[in-house]
Amino acid sequence: MPVFIDQKLYNKYYNGFGNDLLWPLLHYETGRTIYREDDWAAYEKVNQIFCDKVLEVAKSGDVIWIQDFHLFLLPELLKKKNPSLKLGFFLHVPFPSSEIFRQLPHREEILRSVLHADLIGFHDYSYLRHFCSSALRILGLDTSELEINISGHTARLGVFPVSIDTQMVVQKSKLATTEAYAKKFKSDRFTFLGVDRLDYTKGIELKLLAFKQLLKKYPEFRKKVRLIQVAIPTRSEVPEYQALKQQIEQMVGEINGEFATFNWVPVRYIYNTVALGPLIGLYRASDALLVTSKRDGMNLVALEYVASQNEKSPGMVLLSEFAGALSLLNQTLPLNPWNADETADRMQEALKMPRQERQNRWKQMSNFLNKYTATDWARSFMNQLQLEKGGFRPGPAKLEVSKSSIQMIKEHIDRKGKETLHIFIDYDGTLVPIQDAPEKAIIDPSILELLKKLNGKNREITIVSGRSADFLAKQFENSGIRLVAEHGARVFEPSKKRWEQRITTGRQHWYTTALKIMNDYALRVQGSHVEKKSYSIAWHYRQAQPEYSLYQSLKLQEELELVLSNEPTTILRGKKVLEVRSVEANKGFYISHYLDALEHPAASIAIGDDATDEDMFAALKGRGLSIKVGKGATAADYYLSDQKDVIPFIKLLKKELAL
Repeated sequence: MPVFIDQKLYNKYYNGFGNDLLWPLLHYETGRTIYREDDWAAYEKVNQIFCDKVLEVAKSGDVIWIQDFHLFLLPELLKKKNPSLKLGFFLHVPFPSSEIFRQLPHREEILRSVLHADLIGFHDYSYLRHFCSSALRILGLDTSELEINISGHTARLGVFPVSIDTQMVVQKSKLATTEAYAKKFKSDRFTFLGVDRLDYTKGIELKLLAFKQLLKKYPEFRKKVRLIQVAIPTRSEVPEYQALKQQIEQMVGEINGEFATFNWVPVRYIYNTVALGPLIGLYRASDALLVTSKRDGMNLVALEYVASQNEKSPGMVLLSEFAGALSLLNQTLPLNPWNADETADRMQEALKMPRQERQNRWKQMSNFLNKYTATDWARSFMNQLQLEKGGFRPGPAKLEVSKSSIQMIKEHIDRKGKETLHIFIDYDGTLVPIQDAPEKAIIDPSILELLKKLNGKNREITIVSGRSADFLAKQFENSGIRLVAEHGARVFEPSKKRWEQRITTGRQHWYTTALKIMNDYALRVQGSHVEKKSYSIAWHYRQAQPEYSLYQSLKLQEELELVLSNEPTTILRGKKVLEVRSVEANKGFYISHYLDALEHPAASIAIGDDATDEDMFAALKGRGLSIKVGKGATAADYYLSDQKDVIPFIKLLKKELAL
C-alpha cells in the first residue's frame, strides 16, 4: 500500500528533520546539525500518516517490521492504537554515544517510542551498547543489554548485522559481460578502489589525503599505483554537498597536478552512478578496496567486494574501524581513517602482501558470506520475533544434571556430524566460582584432570576467558588444552606450544588514556582495583561498598564512552567489573573465526555465565548449542541454574556420551 505525502511536508520531514538533524547526529557530525521546530512537526505528522496506513490493513497479532530512523515515532503510535501488534524495529545506521544522543532535541520522545517495539535490532554490538547507555542516562532505565523494561513492556534487544545476496554477486561476477568489464578496467598498476556515496560521513577526503601520503612516504610506488574513486551523487541540490563535491574535485586535481606524468595519472575520479555489472567488473579489476568512512552503519560495498573476487588472486579490503562491516569481516586490514600516515602504511602493507596470505584471508571471509546472507539476516531477525507465534520465542530451556538433558545434547551432536565435538568453556563463574579477589579463582586439580581426559580424540576443549595469558598458562600448564585469553586477543595452541596474537589494531591511541581514567577511579573507590592486560583493562569493584561503587561504575562508563568514542574499543559491564577492550577482542569473533576455518562441519557447545559470553552464544546461533550458567536474560539455548551444576554436568556428559 503506497503512502502519499505532500511534497512540501515530505521535504521538511525527510530533508529537514531526517537529513539535516538525525543523519549528522547519528553519525557524530554534531557540527552539521540543523534543528527547526516545524521540521519536527512534519516528522511527527508523517510518522502518524504511516501509522494510519498500517492500521488500515494490520490485524490483531500481526507482525510489523519498521526500518530505520525515518520512523522512530512509529512503534509507540502503533502500540497505543493496537497493543496486540508485534513490532520489530531495525536501525540501519550507527547509534551514537549517549553523550552525542543527549544533544538531540526530543530525545526522550524518540527513545520512548522505539522502546515500544518488541524487538530492537542493530548492526553492531557497540550500537546496542550506546542505545542502552542512552536509555539509562536519559530515561533512567537499566538494562541487561538484552532487554529493557519500560512501563510494563519489555523491549528485547539484539545484534543482527545485515548482509548481502552473496550468491547473486558471485554469479554476476562470473558472467562473461562482467569479465569483459574487468579486463577493460584492469591495469598493470596496483589499483586501489573507492566506491562511496558523496556524503561527508564517507571520508572520501581522508582517503585522498592518505593516498597522497602514500605517494610521499613511499615514492618507490609512484607510477606503480593508482586510485579509482567512484563518488555516487546524493543530495546534489544541497549547498553543503555541493561544497563537498567541489572540495573532493579540488583535492583530486591537486594530487594529479603534483604527481602525474605524461603516462600516469594517480587518481581517476568518477562522479556518477555505476550499474551493477560494471561495478562488479571494477571490484574484480582492482587489487584492494579502500574504505575510509568516518562513520558507517555497515558498508555493504566491502561485503560485495569480497563476494566478487577471483579466488586465484583476490583483492584485499582496507576497512575503517568506524564501519560496522568490521564486525563481520575479520580478515580485513583495519585502519583509522583520521590518521593519514597510518592508512598509508596499511596501503603499503596491502601492496606487499603475498598472494597466499591474500587467498587465506579472502577464503575465510568468503566462506562466512556464503553462510550468512541477506536472507539469513532477515530470517534471524524474524525468528527472534517469532512471526508464526506472534511473539518472542520462549526463554532458554532449563538443563538438569540428568540423562534426559544429555539426550538433547546427543541429538544435537548426531545432527551436526561426529568428526569432532568442540566445547568452548568460560573460566570465571563457569569452571570456577566467582571470587571476591580474582587471584583466588584457582582451578581445582580434579577439574583440570577431568578436562584433560575430556580433551582427546574427536573432542577438543577450548577455554575462552577474559583472563590474561599468564594466568591461564599457569592454571592449565602442560594440559594440552587450547587457551583463549583476553576474550580472544591471544590464543595458545598446544601443538605450537606458544601464544599467538589475534589483534591487528594498535592500542597506543586508547590504552594509556583509559588506564589513567580507570586508575583515578580505583583511587576514588576503596576496595576497587585495576587489572591490566595486553589488550584490555578491567576495573574490579566486587570488594567495594556496593551502592557507591555501582554509582561510580556508571560514571566511569559514561566518561570512558565519551573519551573513547572514536577509538577501536568496546566497553563491557560484567559481574562487578567494567572492562575496556580492543574491539577485536571478542569471544564471538574468535569462535566464528575458528569454526569457519574447519574443513568439516562439527558439533559445538559453548558454556558461559556473563555478558562477554553472550558474544559466544550469538556466534553459535544455527551452528551449535549454547548454555548459560545462571538465570536471566540471555541469547543462549539452555541454562544451568547455578555454577555448582557445571562440573557435575560435564562429568555426566562425559559418561553418557562415552567421551
